[in-house]
Amino acid sequence: MTTANVLQLVPALDRGGIARAAIDTAAAIVAAGGKALIAGGGQAMAGELRRLKITHLDVALDADGLVAAYAGLRRLREAMAGHAIDIIHSRSPATAWMARRLAREHGRRFVATAHAPGGAGTWTHRWLDEAQAAAEQVIAVSDHVAMDLRQRHRVPDSRLTIIRPGIHLERFDPATVRPDRVIRLAAQWRLPDDRRIVLFPARLTEDRGQARLVDALCELNRPDVHCLFVGAETPATGFERRLQALIEAKGLGGRAGIASYCEDMPAAYMLADVVVAGGDGEGFSRIIAEAQAMGRPAVCDAAGGAVEAMLASETGWSAPPGITAAFARSLERALSLNEAERTTLAARARAHIRERFSVERMGRETVALYAGMMAGAVAA
Repeated sequence: MTTANVLQLVPALDRGGIARAAIDTAAAIVAAGGKALIAGGGQAMAGELRRLKITHLDVALDADGLVAAYAGLRRLREAMAGHAIDIIHSRSPATAWMARRLAREHGRRFVATAHAPGGAGTWTHRWLDEAQAAAEQVIAVSDHVAMDLRQRHRVPDSRLTIIRPGIHLERFDPATVRPDRVIRLAAQWRLPDDRRIVLFPARLTEDRGQARLVDALCELNRPDVHCLFVGAETPATGFERRLQALIEAKGLGGRAGIASYCEDMPAAYMLADVVVAGGDGEGFSRIIAEAQAMGRPAVCDAAGGAVEAMLASETGWSAPPGITAAFARSLERALSLNEAERTTLAARARAHIRERFSVERMGRETVALYAGMMAGAVAA
């Protein structure tokens, strides 16, 4: 197999799913004998990059405005100097135009991963989406995203590959989570011992669906259920304050809470009776995949790629976007499982993730795509 040296561009090297996918891919490149570089601002994951022998080009690529964007492109050109690079791989529409321009300037191959479907948005957003769809090879993270690329951008199958994000099954394994980690987290979050826990771990933003879950909890009307939204920032954002006000206004002050970002998500999932991921039209939900790997029943929107990480009505349940009563019914179904049903679900969910969403599989498929491009087997 032809080994490639690959530069990946991410908007920011934070703890989000895009950065996680880039690092996992880079680790696979290094394991295959190639050189892996990631460009993106931030030091949150710099230690992991050093440990994995991934070169970090600390250039902020998420700036707003034309002048700032071109300044980022200039700094990226300077940072690339002296590095042998075969393929430039964009991880978002915001970096796709940079990847395309640099690939043309330096005679390199251009790959783009679409992590979410495109949107109408402004002219600028549409232009960025078009730059992403114009890559020599476009990777879709789900069937949902692939369908959008075919329909919205007319990307032919010869340029389109579905590679699903991978989960570290050795980390997200109930058997490896020590009880003291779970106890520590329960105490930190002051979770009641006599309640069923609904966990919603995601950035607190308008489009993630936290407000709809509050409405569904009111519809559910179960005093034995406690909901925790994990993902608060410091200082609190405007949406976090609005979400807290909504919780109080709905009379859920003692049955729902907000917690900050959690480093130990395997322990967090162990505390959950049900894991929720919201937001209609998501390209993929790492949260659902991680929860399933931990053997937890999940609930999400039926529209979007999140539902692809579960086996419908077997390991998780979904509801049409905007229908609060349907979402409440899905929550009720997940909460009503008895112990035997939960045990069966856990085994089935974990097997599903192992088969389709392992990080090893994602790495193999991505490295094979790179190799095909280098060997000329993949159409440009």
